[in-house]
Amino acid sequence: MYCIACHTIVQKLTVMNNLSIQQLCLTYKNGVQALNNVSLEIGQGMFGLLGPNGAGKSSLMKTIVGMQQPSSGSIYFNQHDVVRDPAYVKQNLGYLPQDFGVYPKLSAYQLLQHLAV
Repeated sequence: MYCIACHTIVQKLTVMNNLSIQQLCLTYKNGVQALNNVSLEIGQGMFGLLGPNGAGKSSLMKTIVGMQQPSSGSIYFNQHDVVRDPAYVKQNLGYLPQDFGVYPKLSAYQLLQHLAV
C-alpha cells in the first residue's frame, strides 16, 4: 500500500535546504545603508552570523525571513524567491530574534502555554 501523506512527509524531511543571497542591499528611509552588496550561499546544517553592533546582522535576518523588503538583490530559499513570496520562507524557516518583546514578565513555559494552547 502506498501512502501519499507519508511520502510527502518523507520528501520534506529529506530535502536539502539551501539559502542563496545575491547582491543584497538594504537602505533605510533615513539613508542608513544596512546591507551593501551581500552575497552568500548556505547549505544544509548550522550557520553562525557574527559581527559587531551595527554590522547588519539583524537587518539581514529580518530581510531573509520576509519582515522587510531589500532595496535590491535576491534571496532564494530552496529555489523559492523570498522577496516575491515571503510566505514560503515563513512556513519553512523558524526565526527567533534576540529581543522580540513578547510578554517579558512571562517565563518560557508560560509563553509557550499562551501561544501554543
